[in-house]
Amino acid sequence: MVNRVITISRRYAVSLLAVGKKSVPLAVFVIYIGFVTFALFNYRSHCLFTEPTTLIKYHLLEQEEADKLCRIPWDSLGVEDVDIFHDHDLTSIKHQNPLVQKGGVGKPEGCLSYQKVAIIVPYRNRYFHLKLLLSRLHPMLRKQKIHYKIFVIEQATNDSFNRGKLMNVGFKEALKEEQYDCFVFHDVDMIPENNKNLYICDDHARHLSSAIDEMRYHVMYYNYAGGVIAMKKDVFKVINGYANSYWGWGNEDDDLSARIQEAGYLLTRPPEHIGRYKMVRHKKESRSENGYERFLGWRGRWLQDGLHSPKTMTYKVLSKSQEPLYTNITVNLLYDKNKEINVAEDTTKESLWCFKHPHTYFFNQIIKFVRIDQSRSDSLSLIY
Repeated sequence: MVNRVITISRRYAVSLLAVGKKSVPLAVFVIYIGFVTFALFNYRSHCLFTEPTTLIKYHLLEQEEADKLCRIPWDSLGVEDVDIFHDHDLTSIKHQNPLVQKGGVGKPEGCLSYQKVAIIVPYRNRYFHLKLLLSRLHPMLRKQKIHYKIFVIEQATNDSFNRGKLMNVGFKEALKEEQYDCFVFHDVDMIPENNKNLYICDDHARHLSSAIDEMRYHVMYYNYAGGVIAMKKDVFKVINGYANSYWGWGNEDDDLSARIQEAGYLLTRPPEHIGRYKMVRHKKESRSENGYERFLGWRGRWLQDGLHSPKTMTYKVLSKSQEPLYTNITVNLLYDKNKEINVAEDTTKESLWCFKHPHTYFFNQIIKFVRIDQSRSDSLSLIY
């Protein structure tokens, strides 16, 4: 009797195993179709991956003007081994970059840069990070033959850190010195790895940090615009810059992304193998109070809260100094609770889910098989 039960159990197990083997391919197929379907719904036509080589358009210029411009040595540009754990000395950095002028100015020799670029770095109490960034940016930008200046905009008070407003201050103060063509808004903890990631602007908003090590070298979500982003002067003015009302960490970059989309601009990115960054580890700032609620009401206030806002765009320059490797502008952002945006009065609420659409590493790998090549003269390639 016992042997008969064992025999029946074995037969039953074999039958289940056979059915299971037949079901595996079907299950994989169903999962794959599910991911593809989600990718189609998650598709954002305003987010494009473009090669850095498409940014420079010599053919649109007069021959005499084009002949004066620098040619980018693409073949000699590659990935650098970036060390984010060892400290740097400013004297050593200056010695390694002898051609950098006082104030953090770099210029190519024997030719003209395609654009004149201002690097805006919001800053407070991140000296270790700043030295790492300077040690990396100066040699990289020289190799890219860019005329640039680095502005470090330092928040002086102990109020919650306001990244967006510091970016706006940097934009305004830089334009008081010179008419820059392009502005790169750069977090101090983001260290670029690939010299091919060209620090110039296109006609839209170029999100340079498309692959960060903390995010497994993938875009966290399609509309993500944090880290490092470049915009021409006119584009930044049209979108009214960053919002000034995010005191604390988070959501100001989502607000910026929404403004970019609403103004009709694309969010372009270098391919992930080029837009690679290492994030220097640090303790996070305190979270922005009512940050998510404030962001969900962005549409009702984006034209009143930003670069052109007389109510929220108030600040006082406390000092300005031309350091050997950068220009430091220390400011008081004049926090005034009475001038804060009242979240309760915002009547236009967005869906956070529709904006973000986070995805996992596995999801990223599967949807990379889906590629739409557009037949456009600037060789735009849309990659999921």
